Amino acid sequence: MAYLIIALSFGLAGAWVARLKGNSMIVWFLISAIVPFIGLLTALLYRADGEEPRRQCPTCGRVCMLHDALCTRCGTELEWPDELVQGPAAPA
Repeated sequence: MAYLIIALSFGLAGAWVARLKGNSMIVWFLISAIVPFIGLLTALLYRADGEEPRRQCPTCGRVCMLHDALCTRCGTELEWPDELVQGPAAPA
């Protein structure tokens, strides 16, 4: 019973950290609950989605992740950008 309480507490903490960083709450809840100490530590050290560099599609103007090879809106093949755009991906 004590392990279930500890697992639930760590799972909720991992989900909360994931929510703050913009990552999946369900995935980090499960990871933090199954492996309590290591899962929460990993959630704390994992990168935030908002910190990822982004670029703008030259055809439609959509802001895409830097590692995307194709624009998800128009399908244009993206080359390495001259300038990066910071911030969350929002429709143009």
